[in-house]
Amino acid sequence: MKKFILALIGFLLFSTSALAEQKISDIRVEGLQRIDVGLVFNSIPFEINDDINSVDFSKTISLLYRTGQFKDVVVEKEGSVIIISVREKPLLFELNFSGAELFQPEALTQALAGMNIASGLVIDEADLARAEKDIEAQYLSAGKYNANVKYEMVPLTNNRVNVIFTIDEGGISRIKEINVVGNLQFKTEDLLNELTLKTTNYMSWWNKDDRYSKQVLTGDLEKIKSFYMDKGYLDFKIESSIVSISKNKKNVFIDIAIDEGKKYTFGDITVSGTFPEGIKSDELSTKVKASKGNIFSRKLINESVNDLSAYVGNFGYAFANVNALPTVNKIDRTVDFNFNVDPGKKIYVRRINIVGNTSTKDEVVRREMRQYESSWFSREKVDLSKRRLTRTQYFESVSVETPTVPGSPDQVDLNLILKETNTGKFNIGAGVSSSEGIVGTLGLSQANFFGTGQRVSTSVSLGGVNKVYQLGITDPYWTDDGVSRGFTVNYRDIDTSDLDTGDYKSTDIGAGLNFGIPLDEFRMWNFGANVDFTEITLQSTSPQSYIDYCNEVTSSSSCNADAITFWTSWNDNTIDNPFFATQGHKISVSLDVTTPGLDLEYYKVSAKAEKYFPLSQAVATKIKAGVGYADSYGDNPYPFFKNFRLGGKSSIRGFKEGSVGKKVYDDNYGDYVTEGGEKMINFGAETFFPVPFMKKSDQYRLSTFIDGGGVFEDSIETDEMRYSAGIGVLWMSPFGPLSASIAWPLNEGDNDQTESFQFGMGSSF
Repeated sequence: MKKFILALIGFLLFSTSALAEQKISDIRVEGLQRIDVGLVFNSIPFEINDDINSVDFSKTISLLYRTGQFKDVVVEKEGSVIIISVREKPLLFELNFSGAELFQPEALTQALAGMNIASGLVIDEADLARAEKDIEAQYLSAGKYNANVKYEMVPLTNNRVNVIFTIDEGGISRIKEINVVGNLQFKTEDLLNELTLKTTNYMSWWNKDDRYSKQVLTGDLEKIKSFYMDKGYLDFKIESSIVSISKNKKNVFIDIAIDEGKKYTFGDITVSGTFPEGIKSDELSTKVKASKGNIFSRKLINESVNDLSAYVGNFGYAFANVNALPTVNKIDRTVDFNFNVDPGKKIYVRRINIVGNTSTKDEVVRREMRQYESSWFSREKVDLSKRRLTRTQYFESVSVETPTVPGSPDQVDLNLILKETNTGKFNIGAGVSSSEGIVGTLGLSQANFFGTGQRVSTSVSLGGVNKVYQLGITDPYWTDDGVSRGFTVNYRDIDTSDLDTGDYKSTDIGAGLNFGIPLDEFRMWNFGANVDFTEITLQSTSPQSYIDYCNEVTSSSSCNADAITFWTSWNDNTIDNPFFATQGHKISVSLDVTTPGLDLEYYKVSAKAEKYFPLSQAVATKIKAGVGYADSYGDNPYPFFKNFRLGGKSSIRGFKEGSVGKKVYDDNYGDYVTEGGEKMINFGAETFFPVPFMKKSDQYRLSTFIDGGGVFEDSIETDEMRYSAGIGVLWMSPFGPLSASIAWPLNEGDNDQTESFQFGMGSSF
């Protein structure tokens, strides 16, 4: 018995020792299709000849799942062999969308790529399910509450799949009602006018403003708050905003509850801080728009903070900090404000870096700069530099960055980021009428010739009235201090038989030289001289007054009109943009005088002005006016072909070019004619606004306008003045600014020549 027990113990000890020393003889991986087996071996924490009893199966499974390549993993032991069975996640081969109209498939593909759903990536069904919900949420934000999104996986070879998202966009849920509760001081209609979201109206098909969006509603709630805060209601708050939808998911209802609070006025307004030399505290006080006793307005506070920062920034303190610190008196319902100004450190501009001028030379950009390197930073000079660069018309956009210099907290670099525009322009101007068809001009100009800033232009008229060939060259920086010089040569052939201004023909060959001297940043004095050799040829149908003129000058049916004209003009231009102006003015006064002793002896003076009034960030109104007077000073009468003329796209739209003026019946001509006049009055008003919901709307502007004016031979007769109203569009096209208008005459005379649709390319003044 004793021997048996000893033998049993020995056997157990031998068996335990043999088990403890069992090694892994092999590792088999099953189920792989496209994944290399090396990925599995690199992920497991054991290898062949390791102790098989030390293998942690749970940890092994966890490590393999962590690779993100498998959707099922099983680890088993069979004797001394470890068997790893896996099921791979599929690889996305192609992603498709069916039924997507509101959102472009390209945009959806890009959005899903951010969720690791893209061609060539391992696909996880949990991610696809989440993508379904996210796409539905996007449709929800666009007002489509019953949109439905489902995905389908189509198996391919080598464990690849195509994924198709089938989208049923459903109908659009439209805003049926917007209710505001709690407004006692203002009508609900006034508050609803502040909102971007609207109930369905006759313009919703265009504006798309009746489609609920959570983001837009959030912005609208802030607009209501700003409305009250700008009218004194300091304690105003939004109590709640509830959005509900009808059972059929077609109608959305929005309920907004507000608490207006009490109305406040401004109390004491003070400015404090440590002001460096040169900054006067009394001057700072003038920058504050709020004043004691006035109704509280958050808008005035924000504008005051901006104006104070800008003023201090002009003295080199680029990073000045202005805090508007309120003290509220709820009993008197007043709020005191202390504008605390912390100028910070005075900042130098170390270097001006120019980016984006691939064609324009650096010197052309730098000569427009009023902020210089190695000088104090001035916000006013930086803004003026941006405006000057914009007015060159060489750049589509001009932006400025002021990064600090590493290791030098008192220095910044000025980075000019420029986006060049096409300065080579093909110009066309035309009008359309039933009698004349299309009359226009073609021209080719290069405002930035070889990047030097010089302007070279040619133009050719293709009209039935004017045939003009002209070449001009202008160097805006003939001298380093900005004196310009220009040359022009031209050939002009005029035949007025297609106009109602009396028949005559003329041929003119001329040349000119001009100079411009800058008086300051906005004013320019220009002067020059033109030499013209003109021959007037009358027709049998020419008006009697034209015949009388030539008989008096040369006693024949043709007359020479040679002249040397000296001219001068004064210009003041502060507009912020040469095409899409929103503020500033443009004034021009000019005088033309011919030299005595030649065929023409006359003088001509005119003045024109434009003023822009910004009504909002995107809406502006222009008021324009012009007057002119001309007369002869010698023995010969004033030349009829130098008369002022109005009508057409650049003066009084809706009337044919040059047709405005007194109508006189002429027996020779056999009809009523308009000869223009020696006196001129022109005026108008135009409001510009963006095109609603149009992509790249910064390239387009719509307008409504009223034009008026007249030309007169002797006394000013108001019944000969003409007025029109209409709508216009201005497009910054690749070929230059293109304008078009539809106008309706307001006081058309019996013999007036109207022209409803007119268009042209290029700016006018």
